[in-house]
Amino acid sequence: MSYDGRGLTPIFHSEISSSHLLFDIFDKQKKIAAACIKEFYGLEAEVLDVFREKPYPKKGTIDLFIAFKTKDQKCALLIEAKVHDYSSITDYQISTYYDAELEEARYDEVFFIYLTQFNEKTDFEGALKPKSLREAERGKELIGERFLHLTWIDVHAFLEKHRNKLSKEQKLMVDLHRSWIAEKGRDDLASNALEIGERSLEDYLGDISEPLAVLEPLGERVSEKKALKLQIDLTKLDDAKREDVYKAIRDLANSESVNRKKQYQTDEDTLQAAVEFLSEMAANYEWDLLRFYTGLFHLAHETSYLKFFGKGSFSIKLEVIGKGEISLCTIWKWRKVEFSLRR
Repeated sequence: MSYDGRGLTPIFHSEISSSHLLFDIFDKQKKIAAACIKEFYGLEAEVLDVFREKPYPKKGTIDLFIAFKTKDQKCALLIEAKVHDYSSITDYQISTYYDAELEEARYDEVFFIYLTQFNEKTDFEGALKPKSLREAERGKELIGERFLHLTWIDVHAFLEKHRNKLSKEQKLMVDLHRSWIAEKGRDDLASNALEIGERSLEDYLGDISEPLAVLEPLGERVSEKKALKLQIDLTKLDDAKREDVYKAIRDLANSESVNRKKQYQTDEDTLQAAVEFLSEMAANYEWDLLRFYTGLFHLAHETSYLKFFGKGSFSIKLEVIGKGEISLCTIWKWRKVEFSLRR
């Protein structure tokens, strides 16, 4: 039987409803929980316990917790479930729960499933990618092969294989949820379609594929006011990657399309604001970031054809031959650098 997914929102809008659906199945039928571990990890498991909303004091609660044995090892599987990838993703939530579980030191191995609407295999069809993908990347980097980023589509495909083991009530709830999550996914992709201008940064600066190839893996794409932007959080980069950002900005500024005859002079207000910005950083002992910002400010101020201005946050602009002045990058006071990829 098919259902109108939008009409089911009152049932499943809360993430608790979706995670409780899995809890109900795994807790009442532990063989299905064991089959899930076999399906996605290839491990023969004996499920010992299934818990919902396991708390980690002052850190939060994991949606599902499965204790199991495999090959004489006592293991834990943490499942964090999301149904609003574009609006309810918490940065570093995976590492917070994973580290909290390790600190308890009760299990030989800790596994983690991040269950969301979308993952890296999703065809976003021109839509903005949600923060869940970056959070999953961090999880993979931390946990390795014991980490999986699954979608609800993956889980429903698994449940379909075990449908005959479900109660009639569970079958109904699974059917309703499958209809709702599929429809919600289509709606979310449509509402997050990138409405951006037609001109890309390459239209202004020519072949900049090399610096863009350096910058894009370091940040996240966001859509704002019909512009596609790349935001890079400098606090999450090491010295080498921050140096890569600096060199990429320098290379963009050296594009043959830039009018080097144009002359700018940094005003006193901007210079004073830059001094205060750097002094605050030094007072907070942010030495690594101070090194980056000092170099970037020096480049922007000393390069005559770059326009450096700002007070709390700063901007570097330049003039493109025959096309006028454009923003090269924005330097936000909250330690991010932003590039307008398409406008």
